[in-house]
Parts: sequence; C-alpha cells; structure tokens
Amino acid sequence: MSHPWTESEDARPAQRRGLGELLGSDLTANLYLALLRHPTSTEADLVDALDARPDEIAAALRRLESGRLARRIDDERWGVFPPERALASYASRLEERARAVRSTMTGLTRLHETSLAAHSRAVDIPIGVKLLRTLDEIHQAMNQLFAGAQDHVVSMRRGSPRVLSMLDASIETHEEPVFNGEGRELGLRVTFDSSLLGHPNLHAAVSARHRLGDQIRFYNQVPFTATVSDDGVTVVDIDNPDGTIVGLLITHPGVSASIRRAIDTTWQMGVPWRGSTEAAALPTGALDEKDLDILTLLTAGAADTTIARQLGISQRTVERRVRRLLEQLNASSRFQAGVQACKRGWI
Repeated sequence: MSHPWTESEDARPAQRRGLGELLGSDLTANLYLALLRHPTSTEADLVDALDARPDEIAAALRRLESGRLARRIDDERWGVFPPERALASYASRLEERARAVRSTMTGLTRLHETSLAAHSRAVDIPIGVKLLRTLDEIHQAMNQLFAGAQDHVVSMRRGSPRVLSMLDASIETHEEPVFNGEGRELGLRVTFDSSLLGHPNLHAAVSARHRLGDQIRFYNQVPFTATVSDDGVTVVDIDNPDGTIVGLLITHPGVSASIRRAIDTTWQMGVPWRGSTEAAALPTGALDEKDLDILTLLTAGAADTTIARQLGISQRTVERRVRRLLEQLNASSRFQAGVQACKRGWI
C-alpha cells in the first residue's frame, strides 16, 4: 500500500490542517485520507503507510468510528462512509455540541469566577453555590440532593470522578433504590455519555439500575456530569483534565434551571438502553445505505410509495424500515423522526 496522499493528488497543506483541526489530530486526518484512497485497508496496512504505532492507529480508528466517519467492514478491514454526507454530519454534531456548551457557559463562567473569589476569601459563596474540592464532598452533596428531592432526579453523566468511582464500586451498590429524606423512593432519569460503554462494569451497573425502574439513555455528546433534583438543587461533577477533583453544589434557581435544560436536551437526543451495550450505542453503524436514503427522503416529506419507487424496493419494506427508524429515534411522527435524525447527524 502506498503512502496515503501526495501533494499532486490529495488535500493541500491548508486543507489537511483544516481536516486535522476538525478531527482532532493530524494523524487522524491522515488516517482518514488514507482510508478514502484505500477503502478496504487493514490496521496493519495503515500502520505501515503512516509509519505510526499500532496503538496510535487503533485510537485514531476508534475516533473516526465514534464520529461515524469510518466503519469496521470485518475483523481486519476498515472503510469509510461517503465524505460528502459523513463530514457534513460530523460538523453538524460538533456545532450542536458547541451550542449546548454555549447555552450553559455564561452561568458556569459566573459560578467559576465567584467560586475563585470565595475560595480566596475562604468563605461560602453567597449566591447559592458551594465549591466541592474532594470526592467525599461530592458524595455528601449528592446525598443532600437526594434527601431534598420530592419525586424524581435527572442526570447526565460523563467519565467524571464520581461516576467512575460509582462504576468501580460493587454491584450491590447499584441494586439499591434511592430514597429521599422522608423515605420515599425516587425516580431517576439518566443520560450516559456513550464513551462509558467501554467501561467493564457499565453493563452490570446499568442493568441493575434498569431493573429498579431507572430510565436510561445514551448520547455521544454529554458536555459534563450534572444532577438536578425536582426541588432545584444541582450537583456538578467535572472530569477535570488535570485530574483534580472539582464539583459544585448549586441551589441558585436560575443556574439550576439552565443546567436542567442541558440535561433535558441530552435526554431528548439520547438512545434508550435496551439491555446491552450494543443496543445502547448510537445506532448509525447499524443503518445501511437504504436506511439513510429512506431517512433523507422521509425528511423531505416523501410518501412511502414515492420512497419505494425511488429506491426500487417494495412499499412493505419501506413501511417496515420506517417503523424501525421511528423506534430508534424515539419519534411519534415522520416529521419528528426527520428532526431527530438531523439533530443526531444521521443525515
């Protein structure tokens, strides 16, 4: 296999830099370009072509796969999705994630600045925010949140310190209902980031919570870990890049409401847990070209008869596939399915 690209045939340096910025690294961009030129490459081929370590190639392939730009053809070979659709969809998902972060940025920035000022004075923050500096403090804040809740609690979770400590705990801890301070059992609704599907204890923990009645979904763009009770108390648990413990206990109603909206957005766009890590993963890898074409035509308002005629398949096949797509998208109508498919970057 030849080197993946040359100046005369592929992306120019400026274009390559842009692709590297979009995909997160030059190696990932070069790997993507290599797959475009050699659509059925093995990992060994890519290691040789890019002169990179096997673990670096494996990590870059996982990034492309999670971004729905590349797919595993079989046990050895990899390929790519058509770039005109895949790259546009990938960029749209990044924009959606940026919007979600921006929607909470103002409030969180104010909290951060106030927290730093309060920390320097070693006094409690007077606007309903307390800085949490240890994992024990975060656990205690969560106990306070649960105690004050009346009926339910909603949460979105990434690989933050508390979430990872919970997943590393014994399975018995996940088999116990959650009660408030008056002894009433609380309903929990949780959206996990899809990156947690790789944790070895995830399946057992989530299965145990699901059996207790928790509502669980997975989404690949959860911005941070946060939990909000129905009485407006919020705990934020940040997966800090430097490894230090950072958390916030928030009782400020406006800030809690903003974070609750972010949690609700991840829930609306998430995929329901159906009892296996495969079913919880974002299902675009399970969609074939016909499904994607059906979604595109459905979004454009085409009737089943039109879709069948355009794609050369029977109307019954179209109806069956549309029903399955509606279920995967948690949509009650074709219009809603189109909206959700666009939001998730499926089309």
